[in-house]
Amino acid sequence: MIADRLPSMRIAAVPDGPVERLGLLLNKLPTPIGEAMFAMPVARCLQVAQRTGILAALAEGPRDPAELAEHLGLQAAGTERLLDVIATLGHVRQNPDGRYEMTKSGRPWLDPRSDTYLGDFLSDTAEYWDWYGRLEDLVRDGTHAELHGKDADDPYWRSYIRGQYQLARLSSAEVAKALPLAKGAHSVLDVAGAHGEYSMALCRRHEGLRATIVDLPGSAAVGEKIVAENGMSDRVRHLVGDMFEVDYDGHYDGALCFNIIHHLSPEQMRTLFARIRAVLRPGAPFAVLDLYDRPAGERANTASILGLFFHLTSGADTYTVEEVSRWMGETGYGSVDVKSFRTLPDLRLLIAKAV
Repeated sequence: MIADRLPSMRIAAVPDGPVERLGLLLNKLPTPIGEAMFAMPVARCLQVAQRTGILAALAEGPRDPAELAEHLGLQAAGTERLLDVIATLGHVRQNPDGRYEMTKSGRPWLDPRSDTYLGDFLSDTAEYWDWYGRLEDLVRDGTHAELHGKDADDPYWRSYIRGQYQLARLSSAEVAKALPLAKGAHSVLDVAGAHGEYSMALCRRHEGLRATIVDLPGSAAVGEKIVAENGMSDRVRHLVGDMFEVDYDGHYDGALCFNIIHHLSPEQMRTLFARIRAVLRPGAPFAVLDLYDRPAGERANTASILGLFFHLTSGADTYTVEEVSRWMGETGYGSVDVKSFRTLPDLRLLIAKAV
């Protein structure tokens, strides 16, 4: 479950001035060197600044780098060098008096007081460092990491699930509006729903609706806290267990399967879809939100990076809309409606009714 909202863009070198612009046009600049050398420190500086509390401190007001380092128990020289790198991204800036502060453009995403704060997601990306260290093994012999294999009490679950929650808040209202629950629907099943934001958004939109979320112990424990913090424990509950084994405990007027099929094989996906169909009332909508593989001949974009990430962290893959729609049809669902969203530029929502 990742990247509930990421910008759709092309990764490219950006020239600093007319000389570099001309060099790029004439292909005289060794862009692979910059791509390989600079992406690493940019990512690592953001991760470390978040995890050490630097960004949260700057959100409170301008800070002298030496004083900031002392306050956080860090080294002054390294702190200032790190801040300079983040300043090149525009998230912080150095004032004439030498103090650093968070910029207006950085606050919506990096200030803990913001409704669109993404700090936990940013912190969680530090986990990717080790996973991408195994990329050569993946390419050479197919060895992959296991994103969901950590113990239930591992601190990883907190940053992972809270980060996914922070991303989901950016799109949940738009997605909930698109889900065609029948008037008077009173129950929805959310498979691998983790933080519960999509279920909570549906409950906010539909009076009397209650949601059941199925997820692993580590994920569910964090999700239950998030639901409680939102004051919705009376309408959103968690069933703890493996989605292929747990008793779904009832019949439902709708079901969600969001941001999980990219971790499944086609056989697993068909099994899961059939399990969900068995507890859906006839005519109930089943919605599958995910990143889908691009059609043949379409140019690769940043969604390809996510496709690689999913393959690296589970050994599974992304699939085309046509493939997933066919598997939905084979497991008890009707024709598939495909929806896209402004807040989810690379993802698609497939919706079909139980037949």
